[in-house]
Amino acid sequence: MVKIWANNPEDTYKLIKLKESNIKKAEKIFGINLPKEYIEILKDQNGGEIIYNAFPSPIPTAWDETSRYIDHIFGISKDPGILDTPYYIQEWKMPENIVLISGDGSEWIAFDYRNTKTNPPIIYINNDSNEIITVADSFSEFVSILYTQENTGMSLLELYEAPQTSQQEVEQFINENNIGEIIGAINLISHDIDEMDHIDLNWYTDKLIQLSHHNVSDVRIAAVKAAIVLEYLIDKDILNKIINILKNDSDIDVLNFIEILQEEMR
Repeated sequence: MVKIWANNPEDTYKLIKLKESNIKKAEKIFGINLPKEYIEILKDQNGGEIIYNAFPSPIPTAWDETSRYIDHIFGISKDPGILDTPYYIQEWKMPENIVLISGDGSEWIAFDYRNTKTNPPIIYINNDSNEIITVADSFSEFVSILYTQENTGMSLLELYEAPQTSQQEVEQFINENNIGEIIGAINLISHDIDEMDHIDLNWYTDKLIQLSHHNVSDVRIAAVKAAIVLEYLIDKDILNKIINILKNDSDIDVLNFIEILQEEMR
């Protein structure tokens, strides 16, 4: 079996042990067959950080002239996992019939099932530049071209700068009811708040409570998913307030994420 997992004890991408029922459920949801090589490595560990950080790119990128960045592979579940794919397809307006296996924000790696139901090629998607590039003909080939790109003296942030937002921008998005920007900003802050000294946690949790009342379910989902990601940081009274707002929600996905939040708090 190919060894790719980094075995980080604090790995947020590592999911509970894979069961055969999880595989069948995912394949039924997507109407496809997952690559057997992908399933094999998930039997060892159900998603997580990997020992590599790059794969070859035919065009220059923010990472460097010849490669693209990667640090994890999704397992079979949600938040984070391949079952989040429908949510992100809708949020970022990506093609149907793909299954996301790595990425965040505007850049993703995916199984490409647009022309097949089995043995999909691997594609790179950049939603900022509207690029879709085939990077490998199969998952096994993709794993074989992963490698470690040594730092050349610049910091990782300089090489691959993360997007930023501000409280003022978020307030503007909310005032304009710009759904896509609201969701994008809430997700961004929840995953990078430790790197954002300009974001006040009390302000952010107030926004999560506010957005838990929003009439668009995708916004409510973004709010509760942010609460799940930051459960370790947010006061339990705030988390319970979000749960009480959404516990009788009309959207089944909202209710599913509320259950996940409740489990995380136990």
